[in-house]
Amino acid sequence: MENEKRMVGDYTVLCAVNIGSREIILAENEQDNSGERFLCCYGERNDIFEKFTECAVGDDYIDAALFFAERIKQDAERFRAEVEKLDVDGEYKIVHTNKGNFSCYGILLATGAHPRMIGFEGEKRFKGRGVAYCATCDGEFFTGKEIFVVGGGYAAAEESVFLTKYASHVTILIRGEDFSCPKSSADKARANEKITVLTSTEIVRAEGEDVLTTLVYKNVKTGEESVYHAPKGDTFGIFVFAGYEPETSLLQGKAEIDEKGYVITDASRQTSISGVYAAGDVCQKNLRQVVTAVGDGAVAATELERYVAAMQKKNGAKPSRNLRENKQSKEKNVTQEKKREGMQSVVAENTGYEMHKTGQQKQPEAEDSSSDEFFDEETEKQLDEVFDRMAHPLILKLYLNQKQESVQLKQYMEAMSRRTEKLSVIVAEEGAGGDSVPANERPFVRILGEDGSDTGLGFHGVPGGHEFTSFVIGLYNAAGLGQEVDAQIMERIHAIKKPLHIKILVTLACSMCPDLVIAAQKIAAENPQVTAEIYDVMLYPSYQKRYKVMSVPCLVVNDEHVAFGRKTLPELLDYLDEIL
Repeated sequence: MENEKRMVGDYTVLCAVNIGSREIILAENEQDNSGERFLCCYGERNDIFEKFTECAVGDDYIDAALFFAERIKQDAERFRAEVEKLDVDGEYKIVHTNKGNFSCYGILLATGAHPRMIGFEGEKRFKGRGVAYCATCDGEFFTGKEIFVVGGGYAAAEESVFLTKYASHVTILIRGEDFSCPKSSADKARANEKITVLTSTEIVRAEGEDVLTTLVYKNVKTGEESVYHAPKGDTFGIFVFAGYEPETSLLQGKAEIDEKGYVITDASRQTSISGVYAAGDVCQKNLRQVVTAVGDGAVAATELERYVAAMQKKNGAKPSRNLRENKQSKEKNVTQEKKREGMQSVVAENTGYEMHKTGQQKQPEAEDSSSDEFFDEETEKQLDEVFDRMAHPLILKLYLNQKQESVQLKQYMEAMSRRTEKLSVIVAEEGAGGDSVPANERPFVRILGEDGSDTGLGFHGVPGGHEFTSFVIGLYNAAGLGQEVDAQIMERIHAIKKPLHIKILVTLACSMCPDLVIAAQKIAAENPQVTAEIYDVMLYPSYQKRYKVMSVPCLVVNDEHVAFGRKTLPELLDYLDEIL
């Protein structure tokens, strides 16, 4: 048996290297005695990475496979690195990270921006309890209430119109003499019967006890002050649209930056530094929306690719992985493509995946295709990749009631479980044993290990919208392998010795919530002292009232400490250190 060859179809496996759930293999086609060898990967993604036609007989192929496997590992680690500094002088740029330094020809900066606080008295105190910065995330909290909007730019005008869907009335406070946005947007705001525009006006202070009850504002020309009092027992909202603070610290003193801190780029999205590009909200531009950010990224990526290719040609450098270029004749290319397709079919037979020429994956359609109503084709591909990475199976335990959301949650979880054997669904009976969940906590999905042990993760409601991604990442973290984090961060997670019960109140429309959710779930998945349960606050008004939530995300620790706003994993750990 020692000399028995391992075969994959007509291909002989020369070497196999395991990395996590991946298996890197080098296989040789013995059918036509061509001596061609293919380096392939099973597991997380199934692909033919490289063809080793000139690989010599002996141990060379082992070295090749080991080298390639190590390179994959290094690439994966690189993506999780935190950038600390950039050296952008000269043709070669150096990216300094907590995982080491990396040299390259080009850099694409897409660090984004966060809402700017304007600093009026009471702004920080009532952030999350009346003061908000995102109409999409928080507008619904102010249904039937008065809203004041601060700002005179595009966002203020456009979002004011949006907020009239919820507010009883919207008052726009502009410090200048008029809107600073295009006339068409300003006219829409002025024409709305539910909007009042006050120019030359600024906030003096916001007052209240636990929530906003009073606003004092004044005319900056006359100094005359006005006071708004919310109806007795009620509150109101202040939405601040005073621009954004771009995350440009990495380029400070290096690239050209405008007076507001935004990176200045040309039409190709190249900064004042050759080979350094920027995309998204970090750039100087008139409109900051998802569509413009995506457009920036497409332009920058295309131009950066051209730039790097030109630099490689100039310096005589070759890419370390050249999978597409082939200097052989067209006839031989066709022959090799046929062989490649043959290898792909073998991979499909042995893995259950169909490989497309683009390198994308498609799982064979299940006999029960009812999941199609929940996930489009692209989402299914992404789910399959995550499920394939999961180290251990999980159980999705459902606590249901008579609400429509329970039906949706059950269908949602069953649709996910149909895509993988690593997920199974069970439904708990109400009041069963000591594992019951009160009616006001349902519908609820608790994530259990394959042995039925509690992972500490759960979601109250239906994890759709922006929370779909965070829920899937939570599954990945709970399944054993999980997202890789810095060793120091992991030490801080394991250093938590006191029980921490974390609740995070979110809305499915909130784009800032997932960062905090993912961070809390990672801590809970790694430390048995911590639980992280997520609530769609719109389904649980009692929690909104209990914690006086007027903005999301809302973080509640041990039912005692309440904080608002987005937090990364290090920031969440800093906060936990502060309150413990």
